[in-house]
Amino acid sequence: MLPAPVPAAASLTESVMVPRFIATASARGPREAEALLRAAGLPTVLRDPETARSPSAATYRLWGAVLAAHGRPDAGLLAAADYRPGRLDLFDYLLSTAPTVGEGLARAAAGIHLVSSNSALSTTVRGDEVEIGYGVLCGDEELRGVVAEFALGVVTAQLRWATGTALSPLRVSLTHRAPRRAGAYRRVFGPAGLEFGAAADSITLRRADLERPLVTADPALAAIIRRAAEAVRPPRPPDGGPVPGLREVIIAQLPGGRPSLAEAARRLAVSTRTLQRRLTEAGTTWRAELDAVRREQSAGLWPDGSCAQTRAARLGFAESRSLRRAMNRWDARDRDAV
Repeated sequence: MLPAPVPAAASLTESVMVPRFIATASARGPREAEALLRAAGLPTVLRDPETARSPSAATYRLWGAVLAAHGRPDAGLLAAADYRPGRLDLFDYLLSTAPTVGEGLARAAAGIHLVSSNSALSTTVRGDEVEIGYGVLCGDEELRGVVAEFALGVVTAQLRWATGTALSPLRVSLTHRAPRRAGAYRRVFGPAGLEFGAAADSITLRRADLERPLVTADPALAAIIRRAAEAVRPPRPPDGGPVPGLREVIIAQLPGGRPSLAEAARRLAVSTRTLQRRLTEAGTTWRAELDAVRREQSAGLWPDGSCAQTRAARLGFAESRSLRRAMNRWDARDRDAV
């Protein structure tokens, strides 16, 4: 089953409070934080107003810069350990002013777009346990573990602050492989059981934890916070084409030179057979969709002065001759349409 339609990758944004938090928590001082943000293409984040937004893709570049600078695979956990109330602005108080853990999590899930329109937070009750899941709409598989550990670590810190206790999950489930050392996990999640290679990224609490009162509860402030949050509408997904998200994953594959149906299916988190069937149901094919995206993307390449081989590579062609054939085909199609 294909996922629900998602916004185009370029439309996914985050509050500047997110990259600001990551950079300042990961750096040894303001100068290094500035350098990390410049490397990610976010040079003004430390000076931008709290209401500003930045591209979600730039936050992934920032994580890449952090890993390159420090070489610490547990960078997400280290940043999460630096959480303090207010670092995520309005979102923090959306959770903390609620009366209970359960209500706070519900409000956080509904308002996750305040910090990231690329993120999803869910709460699922299973018997005597409750699973708090985190996921993204469009991400980088290589950085998935760092991002998930950061997000779940921050949620844990938020719950500890709001309950006034050293609340620890029963279990932390992560999709990536087990690391060599688990010290950072203990510092962030306490004595929680650790499960690696899981089907999804999540933390698990006792169901009874949902009824825990929050020492930060404030009904009057909660009403103000919720009105402010409701004024910030989540982005509306645009028409995703025959298969939502396919255009974006094709674009992401083009620079690699070998766009493939199998890789597109992997990025969409479906099987190759399922993606092929959905294309057939929509009356199209992988080749037709790839060709359409290449033609669309080619429009912006001609004025930049690059050579034919460079333009071909940017469109995922192995050689310029393949690009010329495609251009001839597109031109013939235009003539036939007249």
